Amino acid sequence: MVQAFLAAAAEGRFERLLQVLHPEVKFTVRTPEGQFVTLGATEVATRARVAGSAARGHATTVNGRPGVISCSDEGIPLSLLTFTVADGRIIEITAVVDPAELALMNLPAPV
Repeated sequence: MVQAFLAAAAEGRFERLLQVLHPEVKFTVRTPEGQFVTLGATEVATRARVAGSAARGHATTVNGRPGVISCSDEGIPLSLLTFTVADGRIIEITAVVDPAELALMNLPAPV
């Protein structure tokens, strides 16, 4: 599901995004300015370009959840996406783009 979501986001395939997202999906973005929440498959699919750019990152697991981490050329984490999947659909996505929060996380080294 995660790879299908990232591919659809990167390609701008709105209908495919709706297929992999639960109708009541929750998308939380944590930034230096605060936390922002988007609810619902249509709204999340519309904002999926943020996640699509992370498709260039590498797959990881964070607290048992599938994720994607993107790093700078120097290996500094730039963003982290984590996903919760149930019944064949994504029910929750969390994006962390706050450099201070990322620096405090015990993330895997870039490959």
